[in-house]
Amino acid sequence: MNVQDAIRESYLAQGFTEEQLEQLYAIAEERSYVDGEPILRQFDDSQDLLILASGRANILTVIGEPIGVVKPGMPLGEISFLDSKPRSVSVVSSGPSDAVVLPAGPLRKILQERPDIALRALLNISRVLCARLRAANNNIAALMAIDESETSLSRG
Repeated sequence: MNVQDAIRESYLAQGFTEEQLEQLYAIAEERSYVDGEPILRQFDDSQDLLILASGRANILTVIGEPIGVVKPGMPLGEISFLDSKPRSVSVVSSGPSDAVVLPAGPLRKILQERPDIALRALLNISRVLCARLRAANNNIAALMAIDESETSLSRG
């Protein structure tokens, strides 16, 4: 895995200059996962931000049902990084995968010291969260439509 390529090509770093990217490269750590290995565990207190560099991962519900797929370039753990609360979901590797870990403490320090990096990173994270919220809204609307049609069928 090339950590620099993974960061440069990620959603998190879109629009970054090479100098800004160097700040992230300096704190990045590599991790590899095997099939079925947890990348993030729901309710864990870790607040590190991760970028899936290779492979795929499944986002799981509390009962272990997949509700989404993470592909290379996508950030993981952004909610806990932003709100400093425990992980909201579990993410499990689907086959072998690699991730770049940006430890929360050093990353927060960079964002505090470099408003230019903070603005770009937070805008990029916001775009990812908005896309996920739109998908969740569509899923909720579809479920409500199914429930409504089942209710009207049982009345008829």
